[in-house]
Amino acid sequence: MADSILYFDSPAEAFGEALPLGGGKLGAMVYGGVCEENINLNYDELWTGFPREENRKDAAEAYRLARELAYAGKLRAAQKVIETKIATKSVQAYQPAGDLKITRKNGNFREYGRTLRLASAAANVSYLQDDVRFEGEYFVSAPRDCLVIRYAANRKGAVSFHVGYTCGLRHTTGCAEDVFYADGECMFDSQPNRSDFRERNKLYSDKDEERGIRFRVAVKAIAQGGTVTVDNKGITVENADSAVLFAAAESSFAGFDRHPFLNGKEYENAAIEKVENAAKENYDRLKKEHTDDFSRYYNRVSLQLDGSDRSGLPTDRRLKAFEKDQNDMGLYKLLFDYGRYLTICGSRPGSQAMNLQGIWNDMIDPPWCADYTVNINTEMNYFPTLVCDLAEMQQPLDSMLTDLSVRGQAAARDYYNARGFCLHHNTDIWRACQPVQGCAQWLFWPLAGGWLCRHLFEEYEYTLDDTFLRETAFPIMESAARFYLDVLTEDIDGYLIFAPSTSPENKFLYRGRTCEVSLTTTMTMSIIRELFENVVRSGEILQEETEVIREIRAALPRLLPLRIGKNGRIMEWYDERPDAEPHHRHVSHLYALYPARQITPEKTPKLAEAAKKSLEGRGDVGTGWSLGWKINFWARLKDGDHALKLIDLQLRPIPARKSEANYVNGGGSYPNMFDAHPPFQIDGNFGATAGIAEMLLQSDGETIWLLPALPKKWAAGHISGLRAKGGAKVDIKWKDGHITDYAVHGGKPCRIVKCR
Repeated sequence: MADSILYFDSPAEAFGEALPLGGGKLGAMVYGGVCEENINLNYDELWTGFPREENRKDAAEAYRLARELAYAGKLRAAQKVIETKIATKSVQAYQPAGDLKITRKNGNFREYGRTLRLASAAANVSYLQDDVRFEGEYFVSAPRDCLVIRYAANRKGAVSFHVGYTCGLRHTTGCAEDVFYADGECMFDSQPNRSDFRERNKLYSDKDEERGIRFRVAVKAIAQGGTVTVDNKGITVENADSAVLFAAAESSFAGFDRHPFLNGKEYENAAIEKVENAAKENYDRLKKEHTDDFSRYYNRVSLQLDGSDRSGLPTDRRLKAFEKDQNDMGLYKLLFDYGRYLTICGSRPGSQAMNLQGIWNDMIDPPWCADYTVNINTEMNYFPTLVCDLAEMQQPLDSMLTDLSVRGQAAARDYYNARGFCLHHNTDIWRACQPVQGCAQWLFWPLAGGWLCRHLFEEYEYTLDDTFLRETAFPIMESAARFYLDVLTEDIDGYLIFAPSTSPENKFLYRGRTCEVSLTTTMTMSIIRELFENVVRSGEILQEETEVIREIRAALPRLLPLRIGKNGRIMEWYDERPDAEPHHRHVSHLYALYPARQITPEKTPKLAEAAKKSLEGRGDVGTGWSLGWKINFWARLKDGDHALKLIDLQLRPIPARKSEANYVNGGGSYPNMFDAHPPFQIDGNFGATAGIAEMLLQSDGETIWLLPALPKKWAAGHISGLRAKGGAKVDIKWKDGHITDYAVHGGKPCRIVKCR
């Protein structure tokens, strides 16, 4: 089976056809044009806005009123209070760093090829023009935080081009000796806030205290032969044998609590120093440094599925062929490897966590602000990280949660008069924690802190790093638990619940009309229960018995349990209610099945059967990320054939064009394999990779299941390097649907269960 490669026989005409590169902080999209070439740039610190206080100081009283109304059965009245007296401004938006525009002489071209080799994280473009073979090689070096491009030809003096810059943000251009640069500024506020508030036409401010993040993009060229000219419009290379471009960015962002204009970091010289330092190094050594750095992560895991392979087809045509005939085992491998590739490119120690689009965005007003949507999407970005042995790449998420545990203390106090910290449905680089404007079904959901804490504890489960647990994870988990302890109240049966509550972005029918607020919800209680249990387990591991742990021990037996409705499904709401959207994209009430392990076929067979009926009722069709989540649900239920059905749906080809947001269905893959919500959201890529891993290996720290959800179609193959909870690395080989060999390397002793 061929290595995982994206391949096209024509230049990209749209974002969903371009090739993504990344080094953690710096992202690039390679279109590979001939006469006119476009390279989108992103830098992960470019966001609208600046630190500001958005909390409503009267919100705690409004919350108490909403709770009283919910207990009295006046759910719509509670919803109205939430939407009018608790909601506030939206979070800020991720913004692009602009585009490099590379122009060359016009002319016909042929024998065109554009590839992205995942194993080396390098893109290549090759074509014939006037019988001259031109080649371009592109990579983003994480060690250098720099985009490196080499243009060459098989005829001396044939390499000539001009490099310019465009950006939808306010910017100026200039040059410093042999470096061209562009200085830009991010906008004053995000599009939802500009649309709904008095500042609707205000993109930038003249007041220093309202100025946003500033940034510089620097570009330098070195040529073999020919000439290089630099001015304030760009760089011109003429009649060279070959040329290397270096592009880097830096911003004034200095932290979520520091004003980027009044108290920002130095960025102008820093951007220039990056390209200057990279340009001092020999190109071949730069490439080797990059390849060695990337491959030490990428090569940790290897998947092979025996069978047919259409890797010789351009990727866009390969996806179309797969729609008619799913007999392409190599495409499943490509999908799995692509999620690992994007993780290594998009999330490195010291970078920001991956948002809705990772580090690949070409719009100043991207869909959903390309923010951190933390009611599943941000979490899904990190679903495959630990099992695919990339624990280092979770550091940005850990760092963000550390910030949020500080910033979220004000939200817990102002909205709930509670201890600890809380986080609602969205956040951004400023670590906003408030309930955003809009409908209760998304704005009123202070459970994100609890969900994100599971990533902290799971990191311990995979790494067994006691220092990380003691110094980083446990204090944050305990703070999140304090918040939930303070907001729990008794229901009529004496159970402790968080009231009122929502089930993310869903609604039900109540007295003939839709309603979004329930007395409590299954997802709410599942997250709280899991967090409480993980805090207690952490205390036992660390041999600590804190006051919070004692409070949790008293509360745990009283939490409202999972319940099965009359229809045989897991109940989503406090009372049995008919679904307003029976096939809704969110399946939040099955959080206990995945990512949690409160429902398993082994220990809770009745709940597992009810979860299966819930999935059948929800249906298979969904948005891109929804398909990714459902793959993992079916894998956890050990139904590999149904999980594969969802993977096949996720590989449906979606045209690469700007499309309207589709909340209900239509998920699939763009020609460059980016996940289509549609529009583009990167979380589905990670959900699919995690799902494939879940089909081949499951673990809980005590037991390791080998091939627990192997589809009949994947009759033979091998996987090596997956991590299990408990620290082990696992290799598995199988043929005719049965394990022929396996090895468990390191880790604590666990029971091994061969499922095939």
